[in-house]
Amino acid sequence: MGTPSVAYDGLVTYVDNRKVPAAKYVADIEKLVGDRDPAVVTESGKELLAKYRFLEKSMVTKLTALHNKVPELKDALTIIEQIEKRGSDDGGDIYTYFKVSDTLYSEARISSTKTIFLWLGANTMVEYPVDEAIALLKDQLNVALESIEDIVCFPLICDQFSLEKGSILDSQPNNQHGGDGCPSA
Repeated sequence: MGTPSVAYDGLVTYVDNRKVPAAKYVADIEKLVGDRDPAVVTESGKELLAKYRFLEKSMVTKLTALHNKVPELKDALTIIEQIEKRGSDDGGDIYTYFKVSDTLYSEARISSTKTIFLWLGANTMVEYPVDEAIALLKDQLNVALESIEDIVCFPLICDQFSLEKGSILDSQPNNQHGGDGCPSA
């Protein structure tokens, strides 16, 4: 754990190894401000809130991308495992459908094969032996699933976001929000 930045002195308790500052609830704003300029303290709080918003948005984006990637990896892995099974059984061709666009699918006939072409992205397609393709897809699937589980920082960011927003609202004069830390309707 790191130490809080001087700019956020009194607003955060620590900075974790992911560089996410842990906000603390400030019950006594006057004590926090002390002899510092209140505008500077308010700006520091608003800057911290903006950081939490950015972190939250980037985590949601990453989580969405991972959730979209997992079914694609599972589908590819399933079909390649079927190709491997058919190749070892000499069971003939496989008939399947593949996605051309969001609303268009086409039928495909897959003959027995020893190699698979995998689209790696960035205009790159690589030919792999079937067993290596399966191993690669399993590794990618495991990494994606672990990454989804690893986003444990997300609840922390939501908590910090709520704490910082409450601190900023409480720092305003009571006649602006009713004194309970919530904006008036």
